[in-house]
Amino acid sequence: MSTIHFRIDDETKRLAMQAAERQKVSLTELMRQRAEELAAEERQYQDNEHDAWLEQQIAVAFSRYDAGESQFISDEEMSSHMDELKAQAARGKL
Repeated sequence: MSTIHFRIDDETKRLAMQAAERQKVSLTELMRQRAEELAAEERQYQDNEHDAWLEQQIAVAFSRYDAGESQFISDEEMSSHMDELKAQAARGKL
């Protein structure tokens, strides 16, 4: 757990405390809820950014395949290739 400290003017604090009282929670709890909401929004934003990036990478891969610039290989072939690369790296050959 972390602690957040920030300064606000007296009027803002008074109004925020009234809003918290109306919701029957402490101002600290209300601020914690707001921070959690912001964090959830950021997680969603980052997930969407990653999804867009992944979709772009997939489109690029299919474009390269359609243009004859790449080929698909089986999972077994890929695993074998990766095992060989790992062995070379372990031997200091990469």
